Amino acid sequence: MIAILHAMLGKGLGGLEQVFLDYQPILEAYAATDGGVATGVVRTGGRVAAQEHGRVPALATMPAHTDWDPITLGAARKLVKAAAPDLILSHGQRPARLMAKVAPAKAVLAVCVHKPAFDIDTTRTHYLCVGQHLARLAIERGAPAHRVHFVPNAVRPPTLLAAPFSGMDRPPLIVAAGRLHPKKGFDILIAALALLRDEGVAFEAQIAGEGDERGKLEGLIAQHGLAERVRLVGWRDDVSAFLATGDVFAFPSHQEGFPLVLLEAMAVGLPVAASAIPGPVEMIAEAVDGRLVPPGDAAALATSLAGLIAAPSRAVALGVAARAKVLADYGPESLERRLGAVLDLMLGRA
Repeated sequence: MIAILHAMLGKGLGGLEQVFLDYQPILEAYAATDGGVATGVVRTGGRVAAQEHGRVPALATMPAHTDWDPITLGAARKLVKAAAPDLILSHGQRPARLMAKVAPAKAVLAVCVHKPAFDIDTTRTHYLCVGQHLARLAIERGAPAHRVHFVPNAVRPPTLLAAPFSGMDRPPLIVAAGRLHPKKGFDILIAALALLRDEGVAFEAQIAGEGDERGKLEGLIAQHGLAERVRLVGWRDDVSAFLATGDVFAFPSHQEGFPLVLLEAMAVGLPVAASAIPGPVEMIAEAVDGRLVPPGDAAALATSLAGLIAAPSRAVALGVAARAKVLADYGPESLERRLGAVLDLMLGRA
């Protein structure tokens, strides 16, 4: 009988939290095949705990002040004692550090790596990396190669599909989505949209998301005189439905792991223009199922967006190819197969 403890202590409901939610039912089903249990652990008072209230089986909750304070450590010890886990899989550094301190000696430790900032333990920890670039980085930093695994993120097939450039009675709609944070590059997107306007390209744009950059981005929109064309529309609970309203998806990020929102845009069939950074370059084949542009280059992004708008039939073909790729390689079945194979390896069942 296999027991799994699956920990994620994030406050919000972003990509890391969604991957945790995608993993949890797979882990539950995996453990159940051997009569075991996979216990999901989330932060007390976090958005995942609130969203998943009433879930069956229920997620356990615990405080997450630091990875060393007595209250948090005590809660972790209590959970570990109750679960007696054979495997502890953590998302993010706080639960990874915390669980390493209280894990039984016999337990397998694993961390799902979502971004380049992560600790390395060369003695017992496995690394489940959402991008190939992160797997290479883990090995470069000293993690044994046999304990580094590539498990890309996945998305469910959306219920709504985009119909790019079918609304001939309105300007093309450029959509973007993500946390309003400097690394997401929305300031670059706004500068690119100003260039598009100056070149006489008809468009409207909507950016979904919230974050500390809202005030700065609102100022940039006003500074460039784009208030009539560009809107920050706030958080969207159904991101895929929002994306499906667009004609083109812009992804100007500076740093990513294996971005879910880019997968979601591709899955609804949008033509995408994305930064050529680690993560997206693994997902997009240039001019086959999307366009790649140098990160931080507003002029290049504007040129790419203008090219998609100017050749709608070609843009639609890119969106069709992008959707086909996601459905073939990055759906729930692919995630279940890949994660199951890694679990077998980590638990000695291969």
